Order: sequence, then C-alpha cells, then structure tokens
Amino acid sequence: MALNAHATQAFLKARQVSTNHPHDNYGLRLNIAIWFLTGVATVFLNLRLYCKHIRKKKLWWDDYILIAAFVALLAQTSLLSVCIHFGLGKHSWDITDWVSYLYVANITGVCSIIAAAWSKTSFAVTLLRLSTGWMRRLIWFIIASVNIFLGLSCIFTYVQCKPVRRLWDSSIPGACWPQDVIIKYNSFSSAWSGAMDILLATLPWQLINTLTLKKKERIGVLVGMSLGSLAGITSIAKTATLSAIKNPDTIATVSLMILATAETVITIVAVSIPVLRVFIRNSMQSQSSRDDSQKSQLSCNISGFELLTPPSPIQINASKKSELVSGK
Repeated sequence: MALNAHATQAFLKARQVSTNHPHDNYGLRLNIAIWFLTGVATVFLNLRLYCKHIRKKKLWWDDYILIAAFVALLAQTSLLSVCIHFGLGKHSWDITDWVSYLYVANITGVCSIIAAAWSKTSFAVTLLRLSTGWMRRLIWFIIASVNIFLGLSCIFTYVQCKPVRRLWDSSIPGACWPQDVIIKYNSFSSAWSGAMDILLATLPWQLINTLTLKKKERIGVLVGMSLGSLAGITSIAKTATLSAIKNPDTIATVSLMILATAETVITIVAVSIPVLRVFIRNSMQSQSSRDDSQKSQLSCNISGFELLTPPSPIQINASKKSELVSGK
C-alpha cells in the first residue's frame, strides 16, 4: 500500500493535463465501509474476550496477539480517515496537499501490514496448542515466514527512498527504487500470506479427523476453525489490486483500501467465532443438569480452541483429545 515520489510526480502530471476531468468523491462511502468493517471486528473481539471472562478462562498468547492486531487495525482505519480528509477517494487532480496525504498514507500502509500479520499469527498460535510433531513444525514455519515476508514489506516502505523524506515529498532531492520493485514484492508477500491463511484453515481437518465426534459436532468444529480461508481469499484478491498504487489517479486505490481492511477483519472474526460458538451452545443448554453442563464444557474445548491443561507445549495423543472433546 506504500506510495512514494514516483506516484506524486505522476499525480501532478495528470493534474496538469486537462481541466475537463470528472470530480467524483468516494471518500464518504470508503469511510463508512472501513469503519463498518472495523466495528464488526470490535464486536467479535469483545465478545471473544467476554466469553473467556465469564468462563473464567485466562487470556493466552493468541488473545494478546489478536488484541495487538486489533489495535493496529484501529490505527489503520483512523489513519485512512485522515487520508480521506486529505483527498483519498477523490481523483488525483482534486487533491491539493500531496505531502500530507502521502505522509499519512505510508504510515497507514505499515499499520495495515502489521494488523494482517499479527491477526494471522494469533490463529497460528492457537493451533500450536492443539498440534504436535510435523504439524507443529509446519505452523512455526508459517508463523516465521508470514512475519518475515510482511515485515520486509514494512521495512521496504521506508528504505525505498533516500532520503526517506522523499517518500512523501518529491521536491526533496534524492532517488527512490523503481516502483515496480515494491509492487512486485508486495504482491508476492500478499499472495504468500493468503496461501498460508488457506493452509492454516486446512490444518484443523487433520486434527479433528483423528477424534471421535458426532457428525454434527464435527461439522460445527470444522466450519468454525476453517473460516480463516476467507481471509486468505481476500488477501489473494487484494494482490490483484496492488497495481493500483502506480495508477496516476488515486481513486483507483479505493478497492485496495477496503480489501486490506477486510482481510484483517475477516481473520479476527474467524478466530473469534469458535469461542462464541461455545458460549452460544452453553447458553442454550443453561437449563440442563449440572452434570450435562460439565460434559458440554468439556466437549467444546477443542471447538473453542481451549484445553483444560496449562498452555504449555505439551504432547496430547489422539485418545486424550477425543476424551476432551467427547467429555468422557
């Protein structure tokens, strides 16, 4: 999502070509879309934390990482609103303060990348609690590769121009990398991130298939734990819109901004749904006997991404997992 002096020069050139340009403004609709999406993430994250609170479950690393991802998302959305104030959503020839716009836009891009990386990391850390052997090693590889590749995208944003100030002010003497270099790398990192989302979403199938569960329970657990694939699809769709960064007209980046926001929001929702599913199920069974309620709590620990054992790298065999899920 990074923009630099190359884009500034193209924008200014486009602005000087003609005065007979359209004057569309998608800023309001963009603002409504990103804040609606952020509101959805806010609701699901708070419900996740509330469910853990009333069940007297302590927060673990996946919760803290998810909260950090939400903070980055909130910063991204707030900064996007600032960008809209400076002209995002308008055509390039209608923007006047380019220095301020590009300065905020690049910070926004970094926040977006961080939010995406940390939300995916939260889901992966959750799966670490349920995995052993080759699957555990694979998850660590996914965590490392996603954070390294997306982290480099953040770094490249600010090292592509010398001096750095030239990134948002083309009047400063200096030089920047060819814009295609940044776009191609960000396309790679975004596509890799999306592919890892889809891979992570398939891992629960391997875990659940080793357990003895009723068909209805099995389907519910798998659906809840596989929603992360939607974030992967969104990330891949975002990759197709990254070329809009070099478009002389800023209005072309509106779709990119929405998809970037949606990617993180979908991940937060996906990792929160299994915990909410547990809460809803327990609420519906509130009139059951004490023994039945206890069995229900045990039977949904896997679907709620929680084990009754301490959150340490322990080894759990298939029979033990089955006991935790079935409540026997």
